[in-house]
Amino acid sequence: MFINWYHITTKQVGYPQPENAFGYVNKTYDTSNACLTCKNGLRQKDEFRFLTEPKATKIHLFGLHWVFDQVFIKTEVRDIFEKEKITGIEYTQPVIHKSSLPLHGFYQLRVENLISTGLYTENLTTEVCELPRDKKMLTFLKANRSKLAEGPFCGQVKYNFPQGQNCIKLKAEALNNKTDFVRLDYNFGSGGNSNKPIIISERVKRIIEKENWKGAYFQKIELV
Repeated sequence: MFINWYHITTKQVGYPQPENAFGYVNKTYDTSNACLTCKNGLRQKDEFRFLTEPKATKIHLFGLHWVFDQVFIKTEVRDIFEKEKITGIEYTQPVIHKSSLPLHGFYQLRVENLISTGLYTENLTTEVCELPRDKKMLTFLKANRSKLAEGPFCGQVKYNFPQGQNCIKLKAEALNNKTDFVRLDYNFGSGGNSNKPIIISERVKRIIEKENWKGAYFQKIELV
């Protein structure tokens, strides 16, 4: 009997700082092996920077706009996860941009354990980091001065997230003996966004639901 696993996403609250096209990217990520057009290859090197203390007092788990593969939590979530011995995460503190002082009562869930095999790709569409071939799209992007019309282009592929009734599918053995939090070592997204989805165990989902924590969304992983 398989244990259920879920792709976790969160409500977005605020923007990473500095809030401009590449300010937060250069401040937060190591870009030495990344494509700054499609964002494949970014690796976090420093803490995320917030404009102010989050105002979303009723939300327990949340994310930032433009960043779809990181989860931030309140202290009470960390305390319960530690009490329940949830595995596969470390906790670090984001900072206020202007002062560089740690946020009070908030943490980032750092998920570094990767799944590099077992993704079922037959139901997924892909896109390549290249100059758009559709002339109307290219004209639109140029009019908006988008980097997607300028490059440079790396030629790497990423998967679009499944839509509608589709879901992420994994070979069951890929999740054998894994920690409660894992990250897919595959690039998902579209255009100038790329992320590596976070997967959680049934146990984590049950804790979040039992505690009635707000802000998290789950999509069940189909095991094949």
